[in-house]
Amino acid sequence: MANNLMKNIGFLLLATALGGCSEQAEQTQEISESQAATATKINKANHASEQVLSDSQQPTQVPTTNGERRALLESLNINGDSSVDDRRLALFVRYTYFADNPQRQLETLEQLIAEIADMRQTRPDDHELTALYGSAISLQTVFFLDNLGKTNLLSKKGSRYLDRAVKSAPNHLGVRLYRGITYAEMPAFLGKARQAVADFKLIKHASTAFPGKKSTDQANEQANKKFAAMIDYYYAMALIKNQQQDRGIKQLTSLVGKNIAPWSARAATLKQEQG
Repeated sequence: MANNLMKNIGFLLLATALGGCSEQAEQTQEISESQAATATKINKANHASEQVLSDSQQPTQVPTTNGERRALLESLNINGDSSVDDRRLALFVRYTYFADNPQRQLETLEQLIAEIADMRQTRPDDHELTALYGSAISLQTVFFLDNLGKTNLLSKKGSRYLDRAVKSAPNHLGVRLYRGITYAEMPAFLGKARQAVADFKLIKHASTAFPGKKSTDQANEQANKKFAAMIDYYYAMALIKNQQQDRGIKQLTSLVGKNIAPWSARAATLKQEQG
């Protein structure tokens, strides 16, 4: 009987040991599977980033200050004999000039929207032009701030075109740029800042210089720095409205220290407004 008892105890200890080994093996397998899943996610993210880098389209090159925009418009000298490409570029320059001008009038914006709409009819696959159209429609809201219904209607209409453009051309940096700036400018309660942050993250990741590659030409290099500063400014604005104030303030502080006109001064003002 004692021998049987010892055998039973032996079997029990063996079973316990085997069970422990089995549990340890299962835990090891779970850890390995978890690590493999994490590695897969990282690889997919890296692949997606590489895909963006290889497939990205650069935005239409537009100066970042109204003085430079005015000079470009004068040099284009748009008339009946102007090429379609020049007339398209002029629309982008005129719109950004208008959007950055404190003395803007609704009639001027409505005229711009009509001209952009006309060009869209002949260029249905021009997704950057669609994004410009959506941005212009959204900008109309500044003239109807006392009319909540009208503001909401215009905001939704503009957003539809902006989101449609991004869906059609997710790797087009110009499309992302116009949606990002438009959504960063919108009031935080509309909940668009999150998408603006995503747009600027993609732009900053996909571009090492703006609006083109790094250049040894001093004028082009200066233009690239101004464009990058503009991106940093609106990215910071989007972060703040997306309840990421610490990161936004840090971005603004960095931009202030770069002394790039006019964006460093604007960054200082925006930072001061945050208290």
